[in-house]
Amino acid sequence: MRTEPTRRERTVLAGLRRRTPLAAFRRAASRRGREAWIVGGAIRDACLGVVPLEIDVAVSGDADLLAQDLERAGVGRAVFLSRDRPGPRVFRVAGRRPLDIAEIEGGSIAADLARRDFTVNAVAVPFHGGAILDPFGGLADLSRRRLRCVRAENLLDDPLRALRAARFLASHGLSPDRATLDAARRAAPGLAGVAPERIATELARLLGSPAAAPALRWAARAGLLPAALGFELSAARAFGLARSLRALDDRATRRLPEPRRRRLRLAFLAGRLGLSEGQTRRWLQERRWGRREADDAALLNALAAAAGAISMRRDAWRWVVGAGPLAADAAHLAARTGAAARRRAPLLARLARTPRRRLAVNGGDVMRWLSLPPGPMVGALLAALEVSAAAGEVKNRREARDWLSGQVRNGLSPAIIVAH
Repeated sequence: MRTEPTRRERTVLAGLRRRTPLAAFRRAASRRGREAWIVGGAIRDACLGVVPLEIDVAVSGDADLLAQDLERAGVGRAVFLSRDRPGPRVFRVAGRRPLDIAEIEGGSIAADLARRDFTVNAVAVPFHGGAILDPFGGLADLSRRRLRCVRAENLLDDPLRALRAARFLASHGLSPDRATLDAARRAAPGLAGVAPERIATELARLLGSPAAAPALRWAARAGLLPAALGFELSAARAFGLARSLRALDDRATRRLPEPRRRRLRLAFLAGRLGLSEGQTRRWLQERRWGRREADDAALLNALAAAAGAISMRRDAWRWVVGAGPLAADAAHLAARTGAAARRRAPLLARLARTPRRRLAVNGGDVMRWLSLPPGPMVGALLAALEVSAAAGEVKNRREARDWLSGQVRNGLSPAIIVAH
Protein backbone atom coordinates (compact mmCIF):
# COMPACT_ATOMS: atom_id res chain seq x y z
CA MET A 1 0.00 0.00 0.00
CA ARG A 2 1.32 3.42 -0.98
CA THR A 3 -0.07 6.47 0.79
CA GLU A 4 0.37 10.01 -0.41
CA PRO A 5 1.63 12.17 2.49
CA THR A 6 -0.61 14.95 3.73
CA ARG A 7 0.64 18.52 3.38
CA ARG A 8 1.79 18.54 7.01
CA GLU A 9 3.52 15.17 6.59
CA ARG A 10 5.26 16.36 3.42
CA THR A 11 6.50 19.45 5.26
CA VAL A 12 7.89 17.45 8.16
CA LEU A 13 9.45 14.79 5.94
CA ALA A 14 11.06 17.46 3.77
CA GLY A 15 12.49 18.99 6.92
CA LEU A 16 13.91 15.62 7.92
CA ARG A 17 15.66 15.21 4.58
CA ARG A 18 17.32 18.62 5.02
CA ARG A 19 18.82 17.71 8.39
CA THR A 20 22.62 17.70 8.29
CA PRO A 21 23.29 13.96 8.66
CA LEU A 22 20.64 13.07 6.07
CA ALA A 23 22.01 15.53 3.53
CA ALA A 24 25.44 13.91 3.90
CA PHE A 25 23.85 10.46 3.77
CA ARG A 26 22.01 11.30 0.54
CA ARG A 27 25.29 12.26 -1.12
CA ALA A 28 27.04 9.10 0.11
CA ALA A 29 24.17 6.83 -0.97
CA SER A 30 24.06 8.48 -4.42
CA ARG A 31 27.81 8.03 -4.93
CA ARG A 32 27.54 4.33 -4.12
CA GLY A 33 24.33 3.84 -6.11
CA ARG A 34 22.35 2.59 -3.13
CA GLU A 35 18.60 2.61 -2.69
CA ALA A 36 17.60 4.13 0.63
CA TRP A 37 14.46 4.80 2.66
CA ILE A 38 13.59 6.75 5.77
CA VAL A 39 11.85 4.15 7.90
CA GLY A 40 9.92 3.54 11.09
CA GLY A 41 9.99 5.91 13.98
CA ALA A 42 10.87 9.10 12.13
CA ILE A 43 7.80 8.75 9.91
CA ARG A 44 5.62 7.65 12.83
CA ASP A 45 6.60 10.68 14.88
CA ALA A 46 6.27 13.04 11.91
CA CYS A 47 2.71 11.85 11.40
CA LEU A 48 2.00 12.42 15.09
CA GLY A 49 3.29 15.99 14.80
CA VAL A 50 6.48 15.26 16.76
CA VAL A 51 9.92 16.20 15.42
CA PRO A 52 12.00 12.99 15.73
CA LEU A 53 15.13 13.12 17.84
CA GLU A 54 16.66 10.17 15.97
CA ILE A 55 16.28 9.03 12.38
CA ASP A 56 16.51 5.50 11.00
CA VAL A 57 17.31 4.76 7.38
CA ALA A 58 17.33 1.43 5.55
CA VAL A 59 19.69 0.77 2.67
CA SER A 60 20.30 -1.86 0.06
CA GLY A 61 23.77 -3.32 0.38
CA ASP A 62 26.53 -2.67 2.91
CA ALA A 63 25.54 -0.21 5.67
CA ASP A 64 29.07 -0.29 7.09
CA LEU A 65 30.54 1.42 4.03
CA LEU A 66 27.99 4.23 4.21
CA ALA A 67 28.56 4.69 7.96
CA GLN A 68 32.32 4.94 7.32
CA ASP A 69 31.69 7.46 4.53
CA LEU A 70 29.77 9.66 6.96
CA GLU A 71 32.46 9.33 9.61
CA ARG A 72 35.10 10.45 7.10
CA ALA A 73 32.83 13.37 6.17
CA GLY A 74 32.86 14.50 9.82
CA VAL A 75 29.20 13.74 10.51
CA GLY A 76 29.97 11.57 13.55
CA ARG A 77 31.60 8.38 14.75
CA ALA A 78 30.44 5.11 13.16
CA VAL A 79 29.40 2.54 15.79
CA PHE A 80 28.24 -1.03 15.15
CA LEU A 81 25.00 -1.46 17.13
CA SER A 82 23.61 -4.87 16.29
CA ARG A 83 26.31 -7.17 17.67
CA ASP A 84 24.03 -8.64 20.37
CA ARG A 85 20.63 -8.36 18.73
CA PRO A 86 18.79 -10.30 16.03
CA GLY A 87 18.12 -8.96 12.57
CA PRO A 88 20.16 -7.05 9.98
CA ARG A 89 23.32 -5.12 10.69
CA VAL A 90 22.77 -1.64 12.09
CA PHE A 91 25.34 1.14 12.38
CA ARG A 92 24.91 4.42 14.23
CA VAL A 93 26.63 7.57 13.10
CA ALA A 94 26.93 9.17 16.52
CA GLY A 95 27.15 12.89 16.01
CA ARG A 96 25.21 15.93 17.10
CA ARG A 97 22.12 14.34 15.55
CA PRO A 98 22.35 10.52 15.59
CA LEU A 99 21.57 8.59 12.43
CA ASP A 100 21.02 4.82 12.42
CA ILE A 101 21.73 3.00 9.14
CA ALA A 102 20.32 -0.53 8.78
CA GLU A 103 20.65 -3.01 5.95
CA ILE A 104 17.26 -4.02 4.60
CA GLU A 105 16.24 -7.47 5.72
CA GLY A 106 14.87 -10.12 3.37
CA GLY A 107 16.18 -8.67 0.12
CA SER A 108 13.58 -5.92 -0.43
CA ILE A 109 12.02 -3.04 1.44
CA ALA A 110 8.66 -4.89 1.37
CA ALA A 111 10.20 -7.93 3.07
CA ASP A 112 12.01 -5.67 5.53
CA LEU A 113 8.80 -3.93 6.60
CA ALA A 114 7.07 -7.31 7.01
CA ARG A 115 9.65 -8.27 9.64
CA ARG A 116 9.18 -5.17 11.80
CA ASP A 117 7.46 -5.10 15.17
CA PHE A 118 4.32 -2.93 14.83
CA THR A 119 2.35 -1.57 11.91
CA VAL A 120 3.09 2.03 12.94
CA ASN A 121 6.78 1.27 12.48
CA ALA A 122 6.36 -0.75 9.28
CA VAL A 123 6.31 2.36 7.12
CA ALA A 124 8.93 3.82 4.80
CA VAL A 125 9.38 6.68 2.39
CA PRO A 126 11.90 6.63 -0.49
CA PHE A 127 14.82 8.81 0.40
CA HIS A 128 14.55 10.96 -2.69
CA GLY A 129 10.81 11.53 -2.26
CA GLY A 130 7.53 9.85 -3.13
CA ALA A 131 4.61 8.15 -1.48
CA ILE A 132 4.83 6.55 1.95
CA LEU A 133 5.02 2.75 1.81
CA ASP A 134 2.42 1.54 4.32
CA PRO A 135 1.67 -2.13 3.56
CA PHE A 136 0.04 -2.94 6.91
CA GLY A 137 -2.12 0.11 7.57
CA GLY A 138 0.19 1.72 10.09
CA LEU A 139 -0.96 5.27 9.32
CA ALA A 140 -4.60 4.31 9.91
CA ASP A 141 -3.56 2.73 13.21
CA LEU A 142 -1.75 5.93 14.15
CA SER A 143 -4.88 7.96 13.50
CA ARG A 144 -6.75 5.64 15.89
CA ARG A 145 -3.87 5.58 18.42
CA ARG A 146 -3.82 1.81 18.06
CA LEU A 147 -0.77 -0.47 18.33
CA ARG A 148 -0.90 -3.68 16.30
CA CYS A 149 1.72 -6.32 15.59
CA VAL A 150 2.74 -6.83 12.01
CA ARG A 151 2.83 -10.55 12.88
CA ALA A 152 2.76 -12.25 16.28
CA GLU A 153 5.87 -14.22 15.29
CA ASN A 154 7.84 -11.00 15.01
CA LEU A 155 7.57 -10.52 18.79
CA LEU A 156 8.81 -14.07 19.33
CA ASP A 157 11.81 -13.31 17.10
CA ASP A 158 12.82 -10.51 19.47
CA PRO A 159 10.94 -10.62 22.81
CA LEU A 160 12.09 -7.10 23.68
CA ARG A 161 9.41 -5.95 21.26
CA ALA A 162 6.78 -7.09 23.77
CA LEU A 163 8.19 -4.66 26.33
CA ARG A 164 8.42 -2.02 23.61
CA ALA A 165 4.65 -2.30 23.19
CA ALA A 166 4.25 -1.21 26.81
CA ARG A 167 6.72 1.59 26.23
CA PHE A 168 4.76 2.90 23.22
CA LEU A 169 1.68 3.02 25.42
CA ALA A 170 3.59 5.29 27.81
CA SER A 171 5.62 7.38 25.38
CA HIS A 172 3.19 7.73 22.46
CA GLY A 173 -0.24 6.97 23.91
CA LEU A 174 -0.68 4.01 21.51
CA SER A 175 -2.99 1.33 22.96
CA PRO A 176 -2.01 -2.26 22.13
CA ASP A 177 -4.90 -4.30 20.73
CA ARG A 178 -5.91 -7.73 22.03
CA ALA A 179 -3.82 -9.60 19.46
CA THR A 180 -0.73 -7.66 20.54
CA LEU A 181 -1.41 -8.51 24.19
CA ASP A 182 -1.71 -12.20 23.28
CA ALA A 183 1.51 -12.04 21.26
CA ALA A 184 3.31 -10.32 24.14
CA ARG A 185 2.21 -13.07 26.52
CA ARG A 186 3.64 -15.67 24.17
CA ALA A 187 6.91 -13.73 23.93
CA ALA A 188 7.21 -13.00 27.67
CA PRO A 189 9.26 -16.12 28.61
CA GLY A 190 11.90 -15.14 26.06
CA LEU A 191 12.39 -11.69 27.59
CA ALA A 192 14.61 -13.23 30.28
CA GLY A 193 17.17 -14.01 27.58
CA VAL A 194 17.38 -10.42 26.30
CA ALA A 195 20.46 -8.39 27.23
CA PRO A 196 19.81 -6.25 30.35
CA GLU A 197 21.15 -3.18 28.54
CA ARG A 198 18.37 -3.39 25.95
CA ILE A 199 15.71 -3.91 28.61
CA ALA A 200 17.02 -0.93 30.60
CA THR A 201 16.75 1.28 27.50
CA GLU A 202 13.06 0.46 27.03
CA LEU A 203 12.27 0.77 30.74
CA ALA A 204 14.06 4.13 30.89
CA ARG A 205 11.80 5.49 28.16
CA LEU A 206 8.70 4.01 29.80
CA LEU A 207 9.49 5.33 33.28
CA GLY A 208 10.49 8.75 31.95
CA SER A 209 7.16 9.26 30.19
CA PRO A 210 4.59 11.65 31.67
CA ALA A 211 2.37 8.73 32.74
CA ALA A 212 3.90 5.30 33.37
CA ALA A 213 1.42 3.31 35.47
CA PRO A 214 -0.97 2.28 32.63
CA ALA A 215 1.96 0.95 30.60
CA LEU A 216 3.34 -0.94 33.58
CA ARG A 217 -0.10 -2.42 34.25
CA TRP A 218 -0.25 -3.59 30.64
CA ALA A 219 3.21 -5.14 31.02
CA ALA A 220 1.98 -6.93 34.15
CA ARG A 221 -1.04 -8.29 32.22
CA ALA A 222 1.36 -9.58 29.58
CA GLY A 223 3.56 -11.26 32.19
CA LEU A 224 6.58 -9.12 31.32
CA LEU A 225 7.47 -7.56 34.68
CA PRO A 226 9.52 -10.37 36.28
CA ALA A 227 11.97 -10.49 33.38
CA ALA A 228 11.83 -6.73 32.80
CA LEU A 229 12.72 -5.93 36.42
CA GLY A 230 14.89 -8.97 37.08
CA PHE A 231 12.69 -10.09 40.03
CA GLU A 232 10.67 -13.18 40.76
CA LEU A 233 7.16 -11.75 41.08
CA SER A 234 3.82 -13.48 41.39
CA ALA A 235 1.10 -12.21 39.06
CA ALA A 236 -0.69 -10.59 42.00
CA ARG A 237 2.45 -8.81 43.18
CA ALA A 238 3.27 -7.64 39.67
CA PHE A 239 -0.22 -6.13 39.31
CA GLY A 240 0.06 -4.50 42.74
CA LEU A 241 3.43 -3.02 41.90
CA ALA A 242 2.11 -1.60 38.64
CA ARG A 243 -1.02 -0.15 40.27
CA SER A 244 0.99 1.49 43.03
CA LEU A 245 2.95 3.51 40.47
CA ARG A 246 -0.18 5.65 39.98
CA ALA A 247 1.13 7.67 42.93
CA LEU A 248 3.77 9.04 40.58
CA ASP A 249 1.48 9.74 37.63
CA ASP A 250 0.04 12.82 39.31
CA ARG A 251 0.15 16.29 37.77
CA ALA A 252 3.11 17.47 39.84
CA THR A 253 5.22 14.51 38.73
CA ARG A 254 4.22 14.92 35.08
CA ARG A 255 5.52 18.49 35.15
CA LEU A 256 9.02 17.35 36.13
CA PRO A 257 11.73 16.84 33.50
CA GLU A 258 12.02 13.31 32.15
CA PRO A 259 15.26 12.33 34.01
CA ARG A 260 13.70 13.31 37.35
CA ARG A 261 10.49 11.40 36.65
CA ARG A 262 12.51 8.33 35.74
CA ARG A 263 14.72 8.26 38.83
CA LEU A 264 11.76 8.98 41.14
CA ARG A 265 9.88 6.03 39.70
CA LEU A 266 12.94 3.80 39.92
CA ALA A 267 13.33 4.73 43.59
CA PHE A 268 9.60 4.18 44.19
CA LEU A 269 9.71 0.71 42.61
CA ALA A 270 12.79 -0.18 44.68
CA GLY A 271 10.93 0.83 47.82
CA ARG A 272 7.88 -1.22 46.84
CA LEU A 273 10.18 -4.18 46.22
CA GLY A 274 11.52 -3.80 49.76
CA LEU A 275 15.08 -2.96 48.77
CA SER A 276 17.55 -1.10 50.97
CA GLU A 277 19.83 1.61 49.63
CA GLY A 278 22.65 -0.83 48.93
CA GLN A 279 20.31 -3.41 47.41
CA THR A 280 18.77 -0.77 45.14
CA ARG A 281 22.19 0.27 43.90
CA ARG A 282 23.24 -3.32 43.19
CA TRP A 283 19.93 -4.14 41.51
CA LEU A 284 20.13 -1.25 39.09
CA GLN A 285 23.80 -1.75 38.32
CA GLU A 286 23.19 -5.43 37.60
CA ARG A 287 20.33 -4.42 35.31
CA ARG A 288 22.82 -2.14 33.50
CA TRP A 289 21.47 1.24 34.56
CA GLY A 290 24.08 3.99 34.71
CA ARG A 291 26.06 4.36 37.92
CA ARG A 292 24.87 7.92 38.57
CA GLU A 293 21.22 6.99 38.07
CA ALA A 294 21.60 3.92 40.29
CA ASP A 295 23.24 5.98 43.05
CA ASP A 296 20.57 8.69 42.88
CA ALA A 297 17.65 6.23 42.89
CA ALA A 298 19.21 4.31 45.80
CA LEU A 299 19.62 7.48 47.87
CA LEU A 300 16.09 8.67 47.06
CA ASN A 301 14.68 5.32 48.18
CA ALA A 302 16.62 5.49 51.46
CA LEU A 303 15.60 9.11 52.12
CA ALA A 304 11.92 8.40 51.49
CA ALA A 305 12.09 5.43 53.85
CA ALA A 306 13.78 7.55 56.54
CA ALA A 307 11.37 10.48 56.26
CA GLY A 308 8.71 8.83 58.39
CA ALA A 309 11.05 8.53 61.39
CA ILE A 310 11.78 12.27 61.61
CA SER A 311 10.55 13.68 64.92
CA MET A 312 12.38 17.00 65.42
CA ARG A 313 13.12 19.99 63.21
CA ARG A 314 16.85 19.38 63.56
CA ASP A 315 16.31 15.83 62.29
CA ALA A 316 14.56 17.35 59.28
CA TRP A 317 17.51 19.65 58.61
CA ARG A 318 19.90 16.70 58.88
CA TRP A 319 17.76 14.83 56.34
CA VAL A 320 17.76 17.78 53.93
CA VAL A 321 21.51 18.33 54.23
CA GLY A 322 22.16 14.63 53.70
CA ALA A 323 19.94 14.65 50.62
CA GLY A 324 22.01 17.43 49.01
CA PRO A 325 20.78 18.33 45.50
CA LEU A 326 18.23 15.49 45.66
CA ALA A 327 16.35 17.07 48.60
CA ALA A 328 13.41 18.38 46.55
CA ASP A 329 12.91 15.06 44.74
CA ALA A 330 13.31 13.13 48.00
CA ALA A 331 10.55 15.22 49.61
CA HIS A 332 8.41 14.71 46.49
CA LEU A 333 8.87 10.94 46.82
CA ALA A 334 8.28 10.95 50.59
CA ALA A 335 4.90 12.62 50.00
CA ARG A 336 3.89 9.57 47.92
CA THR A 337 5.44 6.81 49.99
CA GLY A 338 3.65 6.10 53.28
CA ALA A 339 1.45 7.76 55.89
CA ALA A 340 4.27 8.75 58.26
CA ALA A 341 6.48 10.03 55.45
CA ARG A 342 3.57 11.95 53.92
CA ARG A 343 3.03 13.80 57.19
CA ARG A 344 6.68 14.95 57.23
CA ALA A 345 6.91 15.71 53.52
CA PRO A 346 5.54 19.31 53.62
CA LEU A 347 8.16 20.34 56.20
CA LEU A 348 10.92 18.58 54.26
CA ALA A 349 9.84 20.21 51.00
CA ARG A 350 9.77 23.64 52.67
CA LEU A 351 13.25 23.20 54.14
CA ALA A 352 14.55 21.91 50.81
CA ARG A 353 13.43 25.19 49.22
CA THR A 354 14.91 27.34 51.99
CA PRO A 355 18.23 29.01 51.07
CA ARG A 356 20.90 27.58 53.34
CA ARG A 357 23.75 29.42 54.98
CA ARG A 358 27.05 27.95 53.83
CA LEU A 359 30.15 28.52 55.93
CA ALA A 360 33.61 28.78 54.40
CA VAL A 361 35.03 26.15 56.74
CA ASN A 362 37.02 23.16 55.54
CA GLY A 363 38.86 20.21 56.99
CA GLY A 364 42.09 22.19 57.30
CA ASP A 365 40.32 24.78 59.44
CA VAL A 366 38.94 22.07 61.73
CA MET A 367 42.34 20.42 62.18
CA ARG A 368 44.09 23.75 62.81
CA TRP A 369 41.49 25.14 65.23
CA LEU A 370 41.19 21.94 67.25
CA SER A 371 44.70 20.52 66.83
CA LEU A 372 43.26 17.34 65.37
CA PRO A 373 45.01 14.88 63.06
CA PRO A 374 43.35 13.85 59.76
CA GLY A 375 40.70 11.20 60.28
CA PRO A 376 36.98 10.43 60.54
CA MET A 377 36.54 12.86 63.45
CA VAL A 378 37.22 15.79 61.10
CA GLY A 379 34.60 14.68 58.59
CA ALA A 380 32.05 14.02 61.34
CA LEU A 381 32.55 17.48 62.78
CA LEU A 382 32.19 19.13 59.37
CA ALA A 383 28.97 17.21 58.68
CA ALA A 384 27.48 18.19 62.02
CA LEU A 385 28.56 21.80 61.51
CA GLU A 386 26.78 21.90 58.14
CA VAL A 387 23.52 20.86 59.80
CA SER A 388 23.91 23.50 62.52
CA ALA A 389 24.61 26.17 59.90
CA ALA A 390 21.56 25.12 57.86
CA ALA A 391 19.41 25.31 61.00
CA GLY A 392 20.67 28.84 61.68
CA GLU A 393 22.54 27.93 64.88
CA VAL A 394 25.94 28.89 63.45
CA LYS A 395 26.24 32.01 61.31
CA ASN A 396 29.92 32.75 60.69
CA ARG A 397 33.45 31.36 61.04
CA ARG A 398 33.88 32.67 64.60
CA GLU A 399 30.71 30.95 65.73
CA ALA A 400 31.76 27.84 63.81
CA ARG A 401 35.07 27.72 65.68
CA ASP A 402 33.32 28.16 69.04
CA TRP A 403 30.75 25.51 68.17
CA LEU A 404 33.42 23.00 67.08
CA SER A 405 35.46 23.65 70.22
CA GLY A 406 32.37 22.99 72.32
CA GLN A 407 31.80 19.63 70.64
CA VAL A 408 35.33 18.47 71.36
CA ARG A 409 35.32 19.99 74.85
CA ASN A 410 32.24 17.94 75.66
CA GLY A 411 34.13 14.83 74.57
CA LEU A 412 31.62 13.75 71.89
CA SER A 413 32.64 10.86 69.64
CA PRO A 414 32.21 11.15 65.87
CA ALA A 415 29.09 8.93 65.98
CA ILE A 416 27.50 11.09 68.67
CA ILE A 417 28.43 14.28 66.83
CA VAL A 418 26.72 13.10 63.64
CA ALA A 419 23.55 12.26 65.56
CA HIS A 420 23.66 15.49 67.58
